[in-house]
Amino acid sequence: MKKEWILEDDRFVFTYEEPVSIQFTKQSGDQDLAIYRVAFKWEEQTHPKSILLSYEFPDVDMYTMWDPISPLRSIPLSDATTTSRLAWGMPMKALVSHSHTNAHLLTLSDVKTPIALRMHTDCTHGTVHTNVEFFTSLTGPFRHYEAFLRIDRRRIRFDDAVQQAMAWFEQAGYRNTGIPDAATRPMYSTWYSYLQHVSAENVLRECENAAAYGMKTVIVDDGWQTENPDCVYGYCGDWKPSPRKFPDMKGFVDRIHALGMKVMLWYAVPFIGKYAENYAGFEGMYLRYADNLHCGVLDPRYRKVREFLIDTYTQAVEQWGLDGLKLDFIDRFQTNGVVTAEMDTASVEDAAEQLLKEITTALKRINPEILIEFRQPYFGPVIQSHANMIRVWDCPLDGATNKTQSINLRLISESCAVHSDMIYWHRNECPEQVALQLYGTMFAVPQISARMEEITEQQACVLKRYLEFWNDHRQTLLYGKLRVTCCENGYGTVQAETSEENITMLSASPLLELNRTQAVHYIVNLTDRKQIFIKNPRMQEIRCLAYDCMGQCIRSEEIRHDVLFEQAVPLGGMLVITPF
Repeated sequence: MKKEWILEDDRFVFTYEEPVSIQFTKQSGDQDLAIYRVAFKWEEQTHPKSILLSYEFPDVDMYTMWDPISPLRSIPLSDATTTSRLAWGMPMKALVSHSHTNAHLLTLSDVKTPIALRMHTDCTHGTVHTNVEFFTSLTGPFRHYEAFLRIDRRRIRFDDAVQQAMAWFEQAGYRNTGIPDAATRPMYSTWYSYLQHVSAENVLRECENAAAYGMKTVIVDDGWQTENPDCVYGYCGDWKPSPRKFPDMKGFVDRIHALGMKVMLWYAVPFIGKYAENYAGFEGMYLRYADNLHCGVLDPRYRKVREFLIDTYTQAVEQWGLDGLKLDFIDRFQTNGVVTAEMDTASVEDAAEQLLKEITTALKRINPEILIEFRQPYFGPVIQSHANMIRVWDCPLDGATNKTQSINLRLISESCAVHSDMIYWHRNECPEQVALQLYGTMFAVPQISARMEEITEQQACVLKRYLEFWNDHRQTLLYGKLRVTCCENGYGTVQAETSEENITMLSASPLLELNRTQAVHYIVNLTDRKQIFIKNPRMQEIRCLAYDCMGQCIRSEEIRHDVLFEQAVPLGGMLVITPF
């Protein structure tokens, strides 16, 4: 069955399988920025089948496709889909012009229900076909459903369009109550450095060094709860410290606190390992079994499951004196299509949201400044209202992904502290490549996961220089106005600016134009050129200091009235420009 609306120059078509009353009206705006109300009504409570909303528009001045999680790419002729539900992604998709301006930004107000956004081109007619598919998996039951569709065609800066769309989400109340200061300080993570071979002894040893570099929190990752790394998550679920690795968890936490650092502990929220004592107690309350991971995935629709998880976390924080939790794998809360009378709700999305509310409420009752880390791919507005740290998903040694995804998160995560994925490197790595990884994520809070005892003297100089610079300019890097270009190249230029300073990362073109006369400019060279070219259209009198990646000043020069000049800056180095 089909039903269509023609509103101004747009034709919207709904396709559906079962009887449903559909309303589609334009609520506000014009052709450039419009908000539409979508409403469905059924005769009785139902778990709705898929309903497809389609429209199309000319493919004119559209160069690349963007969403908050997928790799950047050119507009594909094949289908390109963005999936969204409470614990995966968010309903936002954009087309961007070659001049870095917005061409078409589609956003949906419903950030919980399983939904898919699709865009693909029609090479016969030169158009872009857009689909919004509601109810892609079991949800509801509903008798009434309502959502708002926001279509932004304004030719404004792409970064402004995205940030304005995020402000629109905040009107629905999806905003965190505050970011603890500790969430915005550099951290040490044990994951890549030790994997599951972590122990109190080696963490204490690492933290003694990490504290000297200015890291303020340690995240003790997977491995503290098991002595058998061969079973992946087979021993998750009891959440008891390994007697051999962490014989006195409270004493360990106290010793870390004595170093001036906070302690966070990792939990795989939905997983109960098949070798755990608790495994049999939740039989019949698993969404599915992950045999390759040796565990079951808990179903939050059962009250017993939610109470177990809340009690686990609150007891750990209270008994061991933890400062925060890294809550992992929340994206695994996904419907299995089964509903039973024993469940509190049929919707896994509703149950997951209830669980997160209950966890954060209970933890903040113990410590209002509790640190809670979530990560990609679960980062949407609902998720952000319950976390205060959002991290790039695991991409070890992949500096390009870490850079791109940290900028993606910065564009859509103003209510949380955005963190890089854990950064580490081989002991034989050259200092320039270490700097490439670090400065590529400088607009996010650093998480370091290299073994402090094994880094070379040169690597240590790079890390020291980076963390000193990052801490000194933390407010600008995290809260300054963010400007990006070259989406198709993974953000070739990124800038954060305040009234006093401008911090720029160049990773594609080595050319930068000075457009502010009074600000100090810090320019990091991550390009494949050993020179930076500066356009100085106002012919300012400026002083240039060039540094290598280890913080050594290699050049000092005064520039007077030059419109274009060149400065030698090696990979991972920095040029500081100060007006006279």
